[in-house]
Parts: sequence; C-alpha cells; structure tokens
Amino acid sequence: MWAIYGLLLPVFVTLSAACALLPGKKSQSPYTKAELARLSDKDIYVIDGEKYVKVPAGKDSEGNTKFTYVKVDRYLSGEVEPLSLAAEQTKKKEEAQRIERKMEEPKVVSEREPAPEGKPIVLARPLKHPYLKRKIAVLPFENRTSLTIEKFGEVIADRLAEKMEDTIFTCMVMDRETVRRTLERAGLNPADLKDPSKTTVLNKALGVQGIIVGAVYGPFVTTTTPPDNERVSTAIMRISARFIDTAQGRLIKEFAATNSPVGSEEFGVLSEEKAKYRATDMIIDDIIAQVVGEINSMDWLARVAVVEGNTVYLNVGFQTGLKKGDLLEVYPAGDLAGKNLIGKLEVSKLFGVDAAVAHVIQGKVQVDAVVKPPSQS
Repeated sequence: MWAIYGLLLPVFVTLSAACALLPGKKSQSPYTKAELARLSDKDIYVIDGEKYVKVPAGKDSEGNTKFTYVKVDRYLSGEVEPLSLAAEQTKKKEEAQRIERKMEEPKVVSEREPAPEGKPIVLARPLKHPYLKRKIAVLPFENRTSLTIEKFGEVIADRLAEKMEDTIFTCMVMDRETVRRTLERAGLNPADLKDPSKTTVLNKALGVQGIIVGAVYGPFVTTTTPPDNERVSTAIMRISARFIDTAQGRLIKEFAATNSPVGSEEFGVLSEEKAKYRATDMIIDDIIAQVVGEINSMDWLARVAVVEGNTVYLNVGFQTGLKKGDLLEVYPAGDLAGKNLIGKLEVSKLFGVDAAVAHVIQGKVQVDAVVKPPSQS
C-alpha cells in the first residue's frame, strides 16, 4: 500500500477542476456534463501520465475497506460500481465515532497510582511491585519515506516517550542522550540494537529493561479545497515497531499501527501541519495500547554496578521508585527468574539522577548480579 503513495500525485477535483484534468481542450471536453458530475466528488490521481479514479474494492481480512485505481474511461463506462457519496459519508461518520469512543476509554494504571480525574482505574492484570518503575528506552524511529523532509522518526520517538510517561505509571522512559552516550562507550550505535542480543549493554549499564525500536512510513498528506469552503487536510502514517527485553536480549513482541485519515482531518490555515500532528497522536495512542501489557508483565529488576567491600552501587534509585531502607534480594547475573538467592541488600542512600547505595546484609555480591524486590512483597 505504501509503495503506491510514493508513485501517486493526488489531485482532488471538484466539478470545475475535473474539466481541467480530463483529456482534450477545456472548451471541447469529450465528457458530458453528467459524466463530469459523477467525477466532481471523486479522488482523481495521475499515475505515469494516466488519470485514475480511486474506488473501493471490497474488504480486507480485518473488515477494512480496500481501494483500487481505475482509469477514468473505465470508471465512466460502468465497468466498476462506484461507492455512493452518501455511503462514503456514512462510513466517515462511523469511523469518527469509533475513534472518539476509543479516545474516551479509561487508561490502564497501576493499583498504587490515583486514576486521572474523572477516569475509573482499570487493572489489566495483577501487578508485582507496581510502585517500582521499569526503565524503558524509546529510540528514534527510522524514516522509511522520501516524501517528507521532517525527521518524523524523532518526532514519533519523542511523542511516544512523553505519552508513555503520562499514561503508563509502571514505566520510566530513559533520557535518549544518556542512552546514546552509553552505546557510544560500548562501541555501538542505535542501529546496532536491531540485533536484540546487543541490547543487554543497556540493562547492565543503566538498568533499562526494555527498548522500543521501529520505522515510520509517512506522513502522507491530502488537501482539498471544496467550492466556497476552506481547505481540508488529512494525514495518514504507519508505524512498525519491536519491543525488546534487554535483560534477556530477546525480542518480545512486534506490532504495527496505521491511523485513520478521517480522525486526522483539519481545516483552514496550516491544515497540513495540524493534520500531521493529529495523525501522530492517534498512532501513538495505538502503539501505547499495544505495548502497555508487555511492560506491566515484566518482573522488575536491576543490576549491581559497583562493589566496594560490603557497599554496593545500583543502577536504579529515586526515579525508579526505590526508598531508603528498602530490602532487596540478589541473584547470580544470569538468574533473571530469581531462583538462586545469593544475598540480600538494604538501600542506605539515593543519589544522582537515578542511582542508589546499599549495604550487604547477607551473602556475597558481585558486579552485574541481578537485584529484585523480596519475593514475598
């Protein structure tokens, strides 16, 4: 679907514009007034110099309408049954109502956080230690289209990180620059993290438990100016993404989202830019809905960064949710499930942006050892 957008030059026509697009001189159009009227509310595209009409072509496996492109002459000859304008308007209205209902759905929050004002608390599943935040890194998305000069991959990453922190109370999104510097010290760059096994460096150095990487296609913007009305713009884009568990160095889930152009509709001055950002917000909401369950299902863990006698330094702290006096259990570096207890710690100090000092109260602790809350909490 996306390849065709790169080839299409959309020209949306009204009755007067249709005459200019069709073959022949404007004063000697080969089409009758009735035929021009049939084209007046349709989308006309120029593909390799030929003029095509966009028409519906059944449903896909998910029940969404598919479209095809038919030469104007074939369309006017009746070879393709057009979808009526009334049916199109009904579909647009139904889609807009569906989007509004989705936006009104209550957000998933943890059981220790107050619900947003006016929204009921919804628990997708019982959460272990919901007061401890899982560190997540959102990397810039790869731009997969040549139709835009904006760095929408970075826009998507920034907006996704912002909304995740606002709506998923069990996660803390890592600062991108901190992630970049950590990768640089390890001789890596963000593109290397397509290989899940290389993401473990972020878990050991920063306590990051998961990363989101992916690609963005678009945004593709369509603008029309109906007679005697202000300009109208819609935008559509697609995201494909992967959620990787950095403690295991393993791909957990692949997911994708495409926004509905109906919900991105904007009017008037700067309608194109406004439509792009409305589409961005819609697609971000979709991605968050798909990833929240994966984040909430992760067992919280951290790593021992430094050991100095009975004093240890942890790569988690205040922002993650630790408090002075918290008791923690220690397991071997490869024991992510927490089956072989080798020591216990008590947090004695929180420092820096998100780090802590603890002292050993039982056992022997080594660098990179796995740290977890007490199993009985």
